[in-house]
Amino acid sequence: MPRVRVRARLLEDKMPQLSPSQPAAALLVAALCAPFGASAEQNPVVVTATRIATPQSQIGSSVSVITAEQIARRQYKTVAGALRSLPGVDVVQAGGPGQQTSVFIRGASSSHTLVLIDGINITDPSHPTGAVDFSGLLLDNVERIEVVRGAQSTLYGANAIGGVINIITRKGQGDPRATLTLQAGNQATNYQQVGVDGAASRFNYSLSGTHLKTHGDSVTPEDLRNGLPAEADHYRNETLSARLGVQATDSVDFSFTGRYINDQTGIDPEAGFGTIEDADAELRNRELFVRGAAHALLLDGRWDATLASSYIDYNRRNDNSRTDPFATLQQTRFQGDTLEFSTNNDLYLNQANTLTLGGGTKRERMNNDGFSDFGGFIVSELSSASARTNYAYAQDQLNLGERLFGTAGVRLDDRDDFGSELTYRLTGVYQHTPSGTRFNASVGTGFRPPSLFELYGFTPNNFGSAYSGNPDLEAEKSFGWELGVEQSLVSDRLQVGLTWFRNDIENLIETVFDASFNSTPENINKVHLRGVESFVAAQLSKRLSSRIDYTFTDASVSDNSDRPLLRRPRHKASANLAYAASDKASIDLSADYVGERKDIDRVTGAVKEVSDYTVFNAATTYQLYPALRLEARIENLLDTHYEPADGFAALGRYILLGFTAEL
Repeated sequence: MPRVRVRARLLEDKMPQLSPSQPAAALLVAALCAPFGASAEQNPVVVTATRIATPQSQIGSSVSVITAEQIARRQYKTVAGALRSLPGVDVVQAGGPGQQTSVFIRGASSSHTLVLIDGINITDPSHPTGAVDFSGLLLDNVERIEVVRGAQSTLYGANAIGGVINIITRKGQGDPRATLTLQAGNQATNYQQVGVDGAASRFNYSLSGTHLKTHGDSVTPEDLRNGLPAEADHYRNETLSARLGVQATDSVDFSFTGRYINDQTGIDPEAGFGTIEDADAELRNRELFVRGAAHALLLDGRWDATLASSYIDYNRRNDNSRTDPFATLQQTRFQGDTLEFSTNNDLYLNQANTLTLGGGTKRERMNNDGFSDFGGFIVSELSSASARTNYAYAQDQLNLGERLFGTAGVRLDDRDDFGSELTYRLTGVYQHTPSGTRFNASVGTGFRPPSLFELYGFTPNNFGSAYSGNPDLEAEKSFGWELGVEQSLVSDRLQVGLTWFRNDIENLIETVFDASFNSTPENINKVHLRGVESFVAAQLSKRLSSRIDYTFTDASVSDNSDRPLLRRPRHKASANLAYAASDKASIDLSADYVGERKDIDRVTGAVKEVSDYTVFNAATTYQLYPALRLEARIENLLDTHYEPADGFAALGRYILLGFTAEL
């Protein structure tokens, strides 16, 4: 069965041991506008959408892939920076490097975004909603990022209502290779990265270490400083990454992946009290993600089996000494960890059907302690809880000839303190190769159970009131669909696409207050998320390529007010122009537009409308010698003042220059 053998080998090689202002005119000028031309980039192999390595053209879900070549050419340094230009993805960073960073997919909450690193679910059990803070995720040793939009709970369980972001690190291959990157820039920024990878006999390895340090700038806009001089909010990040593999026999291999992050960020936590510039307020964070797996090809390649265990650990501290009588005194700690055991089995039944069966169990724990003293108003952190979830899933992937593809899947999750949830997903693709036309569709459900903090959290204050978790909460549940069409034109030199999507979420969890200012979370609302994603991509010449993406999103609460969700712009657009000036030099220009949106006023707490903004970026590389590449990136090229979150200023013009040497 040659097809079975080829697909099994694809899985082994590609899968990370996974058990899984009016800027429109300016954008259009840059547009006809992420490089598009090589067939491999047009139709990459994708793992995340089905858990099986599959050409993107055969996947019914909307998928974006950021490749290692794009990361190098555009000189991205952070995962959030790489995600910013993707359709349907909104990145909100409360200031400069290291400040809290949230990712929204198609208007869904940041807690509805599931994040994987080499198959490790890094959902933070100590976070009030379980969301992942992207601020510390560097592109250390990253080979590619796959983003699947739409509910993916059938394969990935809780928190995948908006979509899944899968960060895949490099697998060592070939002769030993060492790389060194040194860069420096304004804001007293310096960046160093060293890596080594390769393979010898039956052993492969990929190791990397990164250090990023910047003096930064104040996250507080000048109009909120109350006359105080700006105080820089620094950032430092050390990241270690490892991916190791051993081919024990021709059909059995073992792997280990791990990532350790240690970062430190200066913050300005207050507003409106005359002490907003806070020189000693600091957030310290340590994260550890590890996974070991055993993988086997059995029954002459017809059964692809993986057994895995993963562990994640978050330790986060807020420290703030009191510098004047009205400033904050804060010492709080948030700790959470998850231990998970899982199995995934792909059964290649025949030419048309591949059956995936999987399951597992995970235990989550969280503990929050400490206090915050706001000029005598004291809030304590006194929360501790744990929960176990057992789950099982099944999916049939269909391949009906050369034109029709699809999947059908179902999953059951059961949490010991909460109950069970059943989810499903159906996808389909029809492609007519002679005309270059492709249709895709999907429908499915998702869910997010209440976080441990929402169920059991407790934060009392010295005025006699408190936040108390609600053990009677129900899960947030979603039902959504999408329908898309893509068309290739001019001998595949031009592509256009349009996708309609809708996602309705029930039992939205929000915090409510009583007359005594006690607060608790309750299921009170239903949310409607709907919109359109569109793109035009063109290979303008042999050396010039261009792409533009535009997303319209209507995200609102379904009540009498029909109020829009916060920080969800209705209009978002990105444009990219890539030029290979020669075989050695490349230039990449991009523009990101974010439209008006509702937000919370940082000082008053009232809902307000915040302004749109457009940010231009540029990057260039030059291969000076075969083993030496010069690199430069300028973010916010025009030094635009803007606030991604109200009351938090983004960095101005930010420059990094340096080189990468291969030894």
